[in-house]
Amino acid sequence: MESLDKNSEEDQLTLFMEWLLAHRTEVAIIIIGALGIGMMVYVKKVDAVMKEETAAEDLLAATTSDSQAAFQVASVNPDQILSDRLNSVAKNHKGTQAADIAGFLAASALYDERKYEDAAKAFEAFQGTEAGRGPLAAAVKFGLAAALDASGDTAKAKEHYQKVLDEHGKTAEATQARVALAKLILTQTEPDKAAAKKLLLTASQESQAGRISGFWGSEADRLLAPLNVATPEPSEAPQEEAPESSEE
Repeated sequence: MESLDKNSEEDQLTLFMEWLLAHRTEVAIIIIGALGIGMMVYVKKVDAVMKEETAAEDLLAATTSDSQAAFQVASVNPDQILSDRLNSVAKNHKGTQAADIAGFLAASALYDERKYEDAAKAFEAFQGTEAGRGPLAAAVKFGLAAALDASGDTAKAKEHYQKVLDEHGKTAEATQARVALAKLILTQTEPDKAAAKKLLLTASQESQAGRISGFWGSEADRLLAPLNVATPEPSEAPQEEAPESSEE
């Protein structure tokens, strides 16, 4: 006679069906609960996508300069100035990527509108956000320094230009910061020309190496000229010397 703990597959199936019939209510509740949780997750994902799409549409409408443009939305007033339109997107769609971009663009727009003190406050506030600590970090720090510079607060501007160099030394914003910082140094009553030269030479070399082109490279070369410094040639990578052979 076989032992009771060695049931055939048929016996095990019968036992399971009896258990299922006895506990069908609990099983139904578990299944419904699982489906409900899955539906909630799905709805949240769909809702997040819809929020991003709406925010992106508002951002597109906000960045349209012509009030007669074909793309408009009811939530963005085309008659407002650019910084106000962008600020409305940032406030109305918090938590979306479009809102993050709008916040940065709003600070930049304030600078373009010559509202330098407001721009500095906006950049500083954005710097404390998650987006401000992400890929835009170098641009935000440079924007803050430039706004402080334009507002006349040169002491704080120098401090923040230096932060760009210290924390983001290999970015295009660092090249810009070198030139801007050198200009501030050269406007002092007794400028540290050696420090300015070093900054400008580095900026010029970075420009020629392709990190940044256009205005900032030309400006570095222009400022170097009265300092009797020739524009540096693009640096070449040093060639490795062949190892010396050793005789045994």
